[in-house]
Amino acid sequence: MSDFIIEGIKQLGRGGFLMIPLLFCSLIAHALILERLYSLRREKIIPSRFISRIYKLLEKGNTDSAIMLCESKPGPLTNIIKVGILNRDLNEEELKKVIEFASRPEKSSLEKYLRVIAFIGAVAVLIGLFGTVAGLFSSFSAIFKYVSRPETTAKIAGGISVALLTTVAGLAVAIPCIIAYSYLAHKVDSMINEITRHSMSIVKYLTSGDYKFIEQKSEKSEE
Repeated sequence: MSDFIIEGIKQLGRGGFLMIPLLFCSLIAHALILERLYSLRREKIIPSRFISRIYKLLEKGNTDSAIMLCESKPGPLTNIIKVGILNRDLNEEELKKVIEFASRPEKSSLEKYLRVIAFIGAVAVLIGLFGTVAGLFSSFSAIFKYVSRPETTAKIAGGISVALLTTVAGLAVAIPCIIAYSYLAHKVDSMINEITRHSMSIVKYLTSGDYKFIEQKSEKSEE
């Protein structure tokens, strides 16, 4: 196992100085991908059972308890619902505007780092391409510089080796980035659509006649 690792390090070393930025790109990309996979868990963004508990409290007229419950588990959807509850006295159109305004930063937080991952993938491909051109240039230079010398073959092989290694390394970094970006972007779009549906549902519920009746009844019982 150790021999395999050592041989792999030697192979990376043969790729030249361009392997260093590619290695950094790989480390940063994988760190961001893992962070997004952890942060975009469904139970954290759209906790269905938790939302049901909030609605049950609202049905009983316990708005303060519902707000406290939202604060106990902050997240994009719970933060939006909390804003809706705090502004429940507004009419439907006004509440809808408030909810839409509150949703913007929450939706942006879901898209965090996605463009960076895509950017790293694109940069990795360009670095690999640059290594390919540099390696081929080195090989052709050796042909003209070391004509009919014993070291000509070694120089040409070295240049081609650099070209192939940087190309492979660039693609090895870029492909996971592209796959991860596509998957995460689709997941975020799906979550944003669901958050939008929940947001409109809380607006309809808080401005409905049934909820207003429950709230009035709760206020009278407290008096």
